[in-house]
Amino acid sequence: MMSDIQTKPELAKIILPLLERTSFSRKQMENGVNRLFDTFKWEGVPYVEPQSDAYVVRIYERGVVMLEKRLKQTDEVIYWLLEDIIFTAAHVELMERYGVDNKQTHLNYTSEVMQELNQSMKKAFDQIGDPYLHWHLTGKRQQLERLEPREER
Repeated sequence: MMSDIQTKPELAKIILPLLERTSFSRKQMENGVNRLFDTFKWEGVPYVEPQSDAYVVRIYERGVVMLEKRLKQTDEVIYWLLEDIIFTAAHVELMERYGVDNKQTHLNYTSEVMQELNQSMKKAFDQIGDPYLHWHLTGKRQQLERLEPREER
């Protein structure tokens, strides 16, 4: 039986057209997709390593793997990457709107700012559609990023 695990370039070819449905800039969407191929591991970003039977998704903090998951469903991996790229784009858009760079000046994460961020993300998922919209609305990212207890040996 042939595996339906996609390579990184194949994942990029699936993700970019989905992102192009959103109102975010094409350059920003391409930058998000190009992170798939980065050797530098940004903090909190899901990185995918396709293997023969599954995807290994890792999230780093300070250069250390903080979360590692094996997923067999391509759609779940695509969703996780969409969620991260859209969050980043929405965040950058907010920073630009409020004139902050998060180096010298910082975004004040008031409930209003968080509401704007969430609305921007929901709008993008509305534009992309299901199953990803449904997963966004039902908190699937939190489920994917939940640490699972280690099995006793």
